[in-house]
Amino acid sequence: MKTLTSASAAIILALPAFATDITTIDVAESDEFGHYLTDNLGRPVYVFSTDTPASDDAQAQISCITSACRDAWALVTTTGDPQAGEGVDPALLGMTQVNAQTFVTYEGWPLYYAVHNKGAEMPHDSRVEAFGGEWTLVAADMQADHGDIEAGQTLYAAQCAQCHGRTGRGMASFPSITGQDADYISDMLMRYRAGETIGSNTALMRPVAAELSDTDIADLAAYISAEFQ
Repeated sequence: MKTLTSASAAIILALPAFATDITTIDVAESDEFGHYLTDNLGRPVYVFSTDTPASDDAQAQISCITSACRDAWALVTTTGDPQAGEGVDPALLGMTQVNAQTFVTYEGWPLYYAVHNKGAEMPHDSRVEAFGGEWTLVAADMQADHGDIEAGQTLYAAQCAQCHGRTGRGMASFPSITGQDADYISDMLMRYRAGETIGSNTALMRPVAAELSDTDIADLAAYISAEFQ
């Protein structure tokens, strides 16, 4: 776990944040959105597309700095190393420290709450366009690269090959999925499963994805990313 510090960017001191002790990041589940991350009180957490994630030598950069944005979204704070609840990879959690405030990050991205979520409420949406960017509900990392490739091969043959082809190169209106990494495959399948509209094949993909469990998605992602390069 990395802690990145800075004495600059004083604007961050004005950012509202829910007061917490040591924050625990947990996994919750809904029929609509699948598995997603929350704090220990069950509040869904999001990332903002116009932020800059932390790297090995630089802290995360926070772009939600207008008063309107701060009134709608608040950063997740902690007083110490954030803890990983069941199903959360602790290696993906971190902190960004700016003066007296410490914010929780996930894969380097600062985490936010929607201010209207006062407690353990179900997410209202998985993606929200606002304040010049996209707010994305953080899906629980399924460690897709740890999926079962053999199981994924069987599932692909039964569920996917008739449209994407035996070698993943696509057929008719269905695109090639060669060269895609596991994270991309997992994200697309989870978005279809959540009911999102993604291109002209959405009506065909949604019912297929709706039948997939998290394990199925991890297995498919592992197989496709490993075999279709």
